Amino acid sequence: MTSLLVPQESVRGMKCLDRTAFTTTIELPFFKFDSVIYLKLLPILKKYFFKTRNFKPVQNTNNETVIYLNPTLIKTFEDFMETERNQLLEVYEQFGIMKVMLKYDNWQSYDILRAILPDEVEVPTSYSIIGHIVHLNLRETHLPYKTVIGQVYLDTIPFARTVVNKTTAIDTTFRNFTMEILVGDKDTVTTVKENGCTYELDFSQVYWNTRLGTEHRNLITFMKSNDVLYDVFAGVGPFAIPAARKGVKVFANDLNPESYKWLQKNIIINKVKTNIKSFNMDGREFLRTVFKADILSRRASNEDGTEHVIMNLPALAVEFLDVFFHSFKQNEIKQMCHRPPTIHVYCFVNASKKEDSCKLGQQMVEQKLNCTLSSDSLVDVHYVRNISVCKEMIRVSFLLTENLLKGEEPAMKKLRMENNIDIPVSDNIAENNGKEEEYTKGAKEQKCVQSSNNS
Repeated sequence: MTSLLVPQESVRGMKCLDRTAFTTTIELPFFKFDSVIYLKLLPILKKYFFKTRNFKPVQNTNNETVIYLNPTLIKTFEDFMETERNQLLEVYEQFGIMKVMLKYDNWQSYDILRAILPDEVEVPTSYSIIGHIVHLNLRETHLPYKTVIGQVYLDTIPFARTVVNKTTAIDTTFRNFTMEILVGDKDTVTTVKENGCTYELDFSQVYWNTRLGTEHRNLITFMKSNDVLYDVFAGVGPFAIPAARKGVKVFANDLNPESYKWLQKNIIINKVKTNIKSFNMDGREFLRTVFKADILSRRASNEDGTEHVIMNLPALAVEFLDVFFHSFKQNEIKQMCHRPPTIHVYCFVNASKKEDSCKLGQQMVEQKLNCTLSSDSLVDVHYVRNISVCKEMIRVSFLLTENLLKGEEPAMKKLRMENNIDIPVSDNIAENNGKEEEYTKGAKEQKCVQSSNNS
């Protein structure tokens, strides 16, 4: 809807939604045709249709068809191109202006909110849909209007039954956040479908991000049916379950008891019980015990396949990398690294527009490892998504080689940077290759670095 077609000014500042206040009458240009003839003219007229919610631009009555046009494009018959006018002149019965009543249900959510909110308050257009739940991240300026904002989205988003607003940052221990139910049902238990899998979860108790669906799918492409996945921060299973469906043997762990509960339920829902073992442990303890015991057992029996360790706790995951140095004896390192497992660690990076967030992500991992990831160990550095202004989510994938664990990887230098002070810098960081692909709702993924070790 354009600025010429807006709700009445009287709704400005409304904090309790009055739907009747959005009823207004507008003037629309129209054509009237014989019901059969108009079909031949659709290629001409379609681009001029008046389109808004719950309104049919083509309306049939008896043996006549009325087509309503967008008044911002067509005001008079002369507004059509000459070739179009010549074709229309031969067949149309009537062209004119008709008064049409629009009600609340005809307006788009943006137009409703733009009419209600003060000019200086930006319309909140970003939201996530988790089953029947609409998740908003409202700013402080929105809070006086939070109830009406929630109601508008409840009314305009199909299948929505609950609208919530995040009120705190994500807790890094259990990866959930405090939320406020703005309008709708109080039920936060919902069902989500992603990449062919079904997940049930309590959105108020566990972490779920719809914007990670592409990353969940992409990372599984690294794995083959005889591989093993150790998912350190598994949540309700968005990596673990599709991997198990692919035939990968999965060890899935999460510290949050609620996540563990829903993980177990989702294992049953998706019929992958034979391929997954689930654990409710601290991530460090999981790596020290479950991961170590299984990978050494696999080496002792010379089992085929590659091992993958996913560490998807971006705020803290790099702090867990030291576990690999402290958990294995020298002979165990040699045994494990005969075929080094692949570590996929996620991190948040603060980067200005002039900085390469992928390079900074790699440097964060190298700092914790206290060595440079050489071409023999670096598998992939991947831009996952933008979090906020100057904050990006990055995945660094590398081989846990014997040289790395023994401190024999190349030495590092240090470089003082604008947002990251005294961060070790690799001498051999590959350049961003610039490939981009479409992500959910306009977000983007970009493959930044990929070596020949990618599998």
